[in-house]
Amino acid sequence: MSEKLFLCVKFKAKDGFRDELKSRLLEMVELTNKEDGCLFYDLYIDRDDESVFYFFEGWESAEAHAIHDKTAHVKALFADLPQLTSEGVRLERMNGPL
Repeated sequence: MSEKLFLCVKFKAKDGFRDELKSRLLEMVELTNKEDGCLFYDLYIDRDDESVFYFFEGWESAEAHAIHDKTAHVKALFADLPQLTSEGVRLERMNGPL
């Protein structure tokens, strides 16, 4: 297996907070794609529910992702998630591609 780490992260906006959550997540894309060890960091909107967003992320290593988790922009977003999201965050870690 590769040392690389891939993630899918799901966010569901609370009623009335979709635009604010989208703006915050787009800011994360801009900042995170500049980080060392980031292979890609892409934001998608659910086809059937526009209040649901997904990050698809690729990292050179689990260590690179751990450093990302300690950045000011990640900490600020996670501090605000209880206000912005109805279900918190769901994160799936994957190896791959096969």
